[in-house]
Amino acid sequence: MAFRIEPKTRRALLWGLLVVSLAVNAFFIGATVTDLARFRLGSEDRSPRIIRTELRWLKNRLSPEALESIETQLNVLKPDILARIDRLKTLRGELNDLVAAPLPDKAQIDAHLRNIRIEVGAMQEQVQSRTFEALLNLPPEQRAALARPAN
Repeated sequence: MAFRIEPKTRRALLWGLLVVSLAVNAFFIGATVTDLARFRLGSEDRSPRIIRTELRWLKNRLSPEALESIETQLNVLKPDILARIDRLKTLRGELNDLVAAPLPDKAQIDAHLRNIRIEVGAMQEQVQSRTFEALLNLPPEQRAALARPAN
């Protein structure tokens, strides 16, 4: 005896399959477009994330000119920041090797983690110091906007 599906049920199943198929296609198309946009629009000339993060909290408080002045002063740090990021990648790669070892050496892992924290702290201190040097060079009326709560 053959398995029979009622025409209404068959129609509902086909519609359901169509909707699921369209949803899956939309997901993959969206993921592909997002990835392509990130690849094509993401310029190599962009500032490192640590600099962009430092500027983000100033964005709605300072004039575009003041923000550009601070960004210009922070961009001087870009080569050093990129070198620090490369060093961090190396340290993290070495840490991964240490952790993946059959008998991980806890002392070496702790030393690598300490070195990573030192490098991150030095990078953060460098960016923050330069940011506040630049802020203190702004006229007092422009700096006054920093006293307002962030939006």
